[in-house]
Amino acid sequence: MNKINFSNQSFPAQVVSEGIAIGKILIIGNKTSLEKNHGTSDPSIFLESVQETKSQLKDLALKKSQIEGDILEFQISLLNDSELIEPVLKSIKAKEKCSVAWQKKLDSMIEEFEEETDSYFKARAEDLKDLKKRVLRNLTKNDENFSKPFQNLNAKEKSIFLADEMTPSEFIETDWNQIIGIVLKNCSPNSHVAILARSYGIPMLTDFKISLNRMKNVKNAILDGKKGCLIIEPSPKLLKEYQKNVQNNFEEIQLNLSKLAKPSFNSKGDRILVKINADSMDLLTKIDPEHCDGIGLTRTEFLIKDGHIPSEEEQFQVYSNLVKWSCGKPITIRTFDVGGDKPVEGITNNEENSFLGFRGIRVSLKFKDLFRSQIRALLRATALGPIQVMLPMVTIPEEVEETREIITEEYLNLCEKGIKAGIPKLGIMVEVPLAALSIEKFDVDFYSIGSNDLIQYLSATARDNRSVSYLYHAKYSAFWDLMSKINAHGHRTGREVSICGDIASDTNYLEKLLDNGFRSISVSPNSLVNVKTYLASKILKEEPNKEVFKLN
Repeated sequence: MNKINFSNQSFPAQVVSEGIAIGKILIIGNKTSLEKNHGTSDPSIFLESVQETKSQLKDLALKKSQIEGDILEFQISLLNDSELIEPVLKSIKAKEKCSVAWQKKLDSMIEEFEEETDSYFKARAEDLKDLKKRVLRNLTKNDENFSKPFQNLNAKEKSIFLADEMTPSEFIETDWNQIIGIVLKNCSPNSHVAILARSYGIPMLTDFKISLNRMKNVKNAILDGKKGCLIIEPSPKLLKEYQKNVQNNFEEIQLNLSKLAKPSFNSKGDRILVKINADSMDLLTKIDPEHCDGIGLTRTEFLIKDGHIPSEEEQFQVYSNLVKWSCGKPITIRTFDVGGDKPVEGITNNEENSFLGFRGIRVSLKFKDLFRSQIRALLRATALGPIQVMLPMVTIPEEVEETREIITEEYLNLCEKGIKAGIPKLGIMVEVPLAALSIEKFDVDFYSIGSNDLIQYLSATARDNRSVSYLYHAKYSAFWDLMSKINAHGHRTGREVSICGDIASDTNYLEKLLDNGFRSISVSPNSLVNVKTYLASKILKEEPNKEVFKLN
């Protein structure tokens, strides 16, 4: 195969994560497969490798944020599935090599997933490939011919990574300080690697058609994650143009960042509270508390790792760190919302429709010892700063009243023991239509609308089901009528009503939220700059001479 030896050539590819990267080319070639006759037929060796894989994934998950943790937890759950492990053991006991039995089982499953028409299931083949490689790697630690992980990549200068494919755990283990772009030949835009690239803000292309063997003499490239192309050996003129674009983008980002520390207003001069959603302690190192008005939603499920629910003390330490980080700004902490797509073995049920079943506050009030432990941790943390407690999946007022009784009892018990505690504000996540329609019956301190589930339940449309995705949107007039009803009740009773679903981060809906009287939103950390910049530009557009940001 001839190598590419000409410069300034552009090769198209599919954009997975937008952005521009300029750097050296770093190529990782094809991996060598394991020989069929390699290794042992000892079942205990296979089980040791499975256990070692689980330990590696757990350790990796604990070091990362929620998005990486969820991906790795999914893989761990596969290794805990007897339907995956038992057939392999059966083949090994029939004297088949461990490596062969494992590969056969995984290859058949990968093939099934890749044949799926639904892109979600198709993308899950990536997780199976990841598990296949990692278990085989642990089975063949001393085999120099077998694939090695990517974490030992050592890029001494800014580089663009090229490979046939990449697995999620390989992505998570890679040091992205010097590797600033990714180009893969095979990767679904819905894959976990694609999700991770967007989360990390790393420009990424896929469906790259050129053989990596032909790229071996290439030294420099430009990854254009806007136009969707990789430019090989760019000319000095083109390189200068792209460097200017990168600099302009950097200056624009810096300008937007300078606005973050200032409060936001609408065009009428009303204060708009812009809070953030938190799903990991990683937040503490990435977001300056001065850039937002507090935390509007803390998803405490991120504390549950491999089915282990943290103790009261473990939870107290996390909540205390959030209080310290917030510097006096309010923090809304949602009690465990397990069930649905977040099952916990031994607690949640294996239901046909878990999203409409045993989840959220329903689980907490059933397993009161676990709930009381979380409540005590929250009460102790409230003594340190302004914490608000939010209950998920509330359907009837009795669930709130029962929770309030538990809070009172645990507060008095802590006081009797001489333990510092405080009574937090109590609110509900408004996501069940029945609760939304009868909002005046819920005597709470605040309301937070979970628009994602509210839309899902109102339209009877699963948000992750592509076959009915055309029905899942926030354009329904009935949805906005209900939203207005909830907000109006909040205004009448002097209770804050916030939005913490995706529409709060979507500038296509943000103007409508403001027009409908909402003055508090909670957005994803990645959307904070865009939302605050949008609010500022909105004021400038309507009233050019208005002072955009006021200092309190």
